[in-house]
Amino acid sequence: MLKFSERTKGAKRSAIRELLKYTEQPEVISFAGGLPDPATFPVDFLAKVAAEEILYNYLKSLQYTTTEGKRPLREALVRWLAEEGIKATMDEIVITNGSQQGLDLVGRVFLDPGDGVFVSLPTYLGALQAFRAYQPTLVGIPLEEDGMDLECLRRAIHEVRKRGHTPKLIYVIPDFQNPTGITWSEEKRQELLKIAEEEDLLIVEDIPYRWLRYRGEPIPTIASLDESGRVLVLLTFSKILAAGLRVGALVAPQEVVNMVVTMKQGADLCGPSLTQRLVVRFLTDYDIHNHIARLCQHYKTKLEAMLRALEEHMPEEAEWTKPDGGLFVWVKLPEPADTTKMLERALTRRVAYVPGQPFFADGSGLNTMRLSFALASREEIEEGIRRLGIVVKEELAALSLAQRG
Repeated sequence: MLKFSERTKGAKRSAIRELLKYTEQPEVISFAGGLPDPATFPVDFLAKVAAEEILYNYLKSLQYTTTEGKRPLREALVRWLAEEGIKATMDEIVITNGSQQGLDLVGRVFLDPGDGVFVSLPTYLGALQAFRAYQPTLVGIPLEEDGMDLECLRRAIHEVRKRGHTPKLIYVIPDFQNPTGITWSEEKRQELLKIAEEEDLLIVEDIPYRWLRYRGEPIPTIASLDESGRVLVLLTFSKILAAGLRVGALVAPQEVVNMVVTMKQGADLCGPSLTQRLVVRFLTDYDIHNHIARLCQHYKTKLEAMLRALEEHMPEEAEWTKPDGGLFVWVKLPEPADTTKMLERALTRRVAYVPGQPFFADGSGLNTMRLSFALASREEIEEGIRRLGIVVKEELAALSLAQRG
């Protein structure tokens, strides 16, 4: 009989990845997965440099590389991150298999069973999956329009200590958060740093959508405001280059990087050399700023289409966020609506979304859902939201009837 480890007992499959199986039918308009639009991939450039790397640089591009990642890539990242005010040396960067591996490595390096990890309610589902593998005490902190409720965070940290556990990490996505799309104010970023310093916690700042801003001025990263070396940064090229390359990075003090490298060697020895070389070429040989400007214009029109459609087709009882960037809009329905159960009704109408509950560390959020506008065309967005509006109206009418009965 198979004897799985204790940590597998709490493991759950990604609700999003499982849902994607049911949304691949061409007649279903899907707002489910946060997949970038392939129309944004610089295909011609990647084809050209891939051929060059394989034909003329195969001694490096097709060979193993170091666990830390390609030196030219880390050097290019130092320059690129400096534009965001993030000061790092090459030795403070580890290349990862997407930022998801970075989350797992952070858990592997820092978390013992019971340690306190503080996350937003709601937060990125992949982070919950990565951290849960190390059996921490996951504590959800309500998310407000401009970031976490920091007074609630302070109380939660003290409560974790009272229960005999060690607070370790605060995980945040401050720019266009997944799943809500909200952006932290600079004031809350500064206050979060203050709390982390007072309580001796690390901040994990995940910035996968940082460069996808469609309106307003950029707000400084938490790492750029940090003077005590307690912010670890995760980034990825999945959203601004091509998701299938699976290239991300973890930026941290060298002491942390050294331990991360040791732990990473037990997982994969090193990442793929070829895809790292493609990202090097992207950062050094391509007009990345113009590319990102085109990305932002492309997604901005889709976001605007979704917000217009929601305004037209959703009932007045529904609420939704109005993000300044990123890939997601968050919808909240009146309680006791259950968007997990409602999904079956939506699929019969040939429209899909992600129910919100899996994004909540405490199991709440039954009346919420995440919509991604990235992959659908503007015409599909209009039609899909029309269909979803019908589903929501039917659901609320059924709830109203049940409450009266």
